[in-house]
Amino acid sequence: MTDAAGAIAGHARVHCCPACGGRLEDGGASTLRCAACEASYPVEDGIARLARGSTAEPGFDAGYFDLLGRIEDEQFWFVSRRAVILDGLRRFVPDLARRPLYDVGCGPGGLLAYLASQGVPIAGACDTFIEGLTLARRRLGIPLAHVDNDGPPPLARGQKMLGMFDVLEHLDDDEGTLRWAAGILEPGGVLVVTVPAHPFLFDEADVLAFHRRRYRRRELDQRLRRAGFEVRLLTHFMAPLVPMLLVARAAGRLLRPRGRTFAEQRRAELGVVPVFNGLMRAVLGVERRALGLVRPPFGTSLLAIAARATTA
Repeated sequence: MTDAAGAIAGHARVHCCPACGGRLEDGGASTLRCAACEASYPVEDGIARLARGSTAEPGFDAGYFDLLGRIEDEQFWFVSRRAVILDGLRRFVPDLARRPLYDVGCGPGGLLAYLASQGVPIAGACDTFIEGLTLARRRLGIPLAHVDNDGPPPLARGQKMLGMFDVLEHLDDDEGTLRWAAGILEPGGVLVVTVPAHPFLFDEADVLAFHRRRYRRRELDQRLRRAGFEVRLLTHFMAPLVPMLLVARAAGRLLRPRGRTFAEQRRAELGVVPVFNGLMRAVLGVERRALGLVRPPFGTSLLAIAARATTA
């Protein structure tokens, strides 16, 4: 099988027709064709163009992808988050080696590249922004799909594991998305979710990031269970950031340099300051090791690992 044919076959395994939900197959000339309605979709540089033209409001500022692509392998928040996710997968997904992960909302692909380097099998990924997918293609040789943002992506049923890493908070219908995820996972299939925690922390940064909400732990637990999941792990993490965030945000409002917008200040905050960045990576590394023993009562983020119920 040629590389191009292998790429088409990979897309056909994990995606379905966005028009009718039918099975996709090789349509020749780097295209996917629906076996049911015969619609065709191009595959360009490994990216299946499955977006049909959404008119929904964007859920993210695409201008941040270039910045994220440069910092996510170094900046303490991204480095700490990926380590917590990997630890959770290793502890709470006993058959991890046999559960390829499909990432919904992959962005520039740094998290997936890290998980793959640590032995986590990757089935594919999608995003609503071609800018993020173009960056992800440089790191990943997996099926990538450009999809619309006005509904769940067109994924084939029977997925073994889905990831939604800081995605749910961008969606108007998060509960509907969780029900969709339960519907396309195989029985016992795993969903891995991270979201921002604590509504009282919601501020300009959340508005700038197009967040609809931040989550209480109990609230996320209830939504997962109502959608048909059995929750294996649900924990706060990044607890040391809560008091720091409260102080930094209050100080930022009072001391923001004249003429600097909040968006400009936020970009500055995302930068990598070597001494501070190293200190925070060390502090959050201690917290990560402690998560194997205790569940902190607070933190700026939540991690959930849940399995689709195997019985009705």
